[in-house]
Amino acid sequence: MILRYFLKTLALPPMISILVALLAILLWRRRPVLARTLAVISLASLWLLSSPTVSTTLMRSLEAHHPVLSQAQRESTEAEAIVILAGGIDDSAREFGFPVSQDHTLLRLRYGAFLHRETGLPILVSGGSVFGDDATTLAAAMANELDFSFQVDARWREEQSRTTRENADFSAALLEEAGIDHILLVTEGFHMPRSVQVFEQSGLTVTAAPTAMTQYFSAPGMGWLPSSLALHQSSLALHEYLGMLAYRWL
Repeated sequence: MILRYFLKTLALPPMISILVALLAILLWRRRPVLARTLAVISLASLWLLSSPTVSTTLMRSLEAHHPVLSQAQRESTEAEAIVILAGGIDDSAREFGFPVSQDHTLLRLRYGAFLHRETGLPILVSGGSVFGDDATTLAAAMANELDFSFQVDARWREEQSRTTRENADFSAALLEEAGIDHILLVTEGFHMPRSVQVFEQSGLTVTAAPTAMTQYFSAPGMGWLPSSLALHQSSLALHEYLGMLAYRWL
C-alpha cells in the first residue's frame, strides 16, 4: 500500500507538475527548446489545475453520472440496506482523545444518517486500516461517529478493506450473509462512478446516493485565479479517473 500511495502521489498534482519542472531544469543546457517547453507545460498545468473553473469542471464531469436522489426516489427505493464508504480518519485528534472521522467521512455519514431516518434501512459502514497502523479501523470510527453525533446505529462494520474495490468485495460478503443484494451506496459525488463500478462487479444491485456535490464557482472573473482548494479538487478528480483506468486495466 505504501508503494501504491507513493506512485499515486507522483502521478497527481501538484507533484506531477513539479516533476516536469525538475526535468526541464535537468535538460536546460542540453535540450533548451525541450526544456522551455516542459517549463511552460509545468507552469500552465499547475495554474489550470489550481483554477476553480477547471477544478469544478473536472469534479462535475464525475458527478454528472449519478445525480442526487429526489425525495420520491428515496421514499420508493427498493434497497435493503445503506452502505457508507469511509473517506479518512484522524488518529491524532487530541481535542477528543480518540480517533475521529475526517471531513470526507463526516459528509458521507451525515447523509447516510439522513437516509436512515427517511427509509429506516440498516447501515453498513465500510473501511479498514489503510496502512495497518491506525489505532482503530475507519469503520469503527464511523460507527462511533454515527452513534455519538447522529444517534444512529451501524448494524454492520466492514473493517478489512483498504481500497474502494475491497470496500465492495468485503461489504458484499457481509450483506450476502444477511440475504441483502440491493443497496443505497453513500459516498461523495466525485467518488461515486468508481464506487458504483466495483460494487456492481461484486454482485450487488446499486442505487447511487451521492452527497456533497460540487458547487459552480460563481464569483465573476475569479474562476481563473489559482487557489489551494481548487488544486485539491483537481487532484481528487484526477485520482478518480486514474483509479477507473487502473481498475479497467487490472
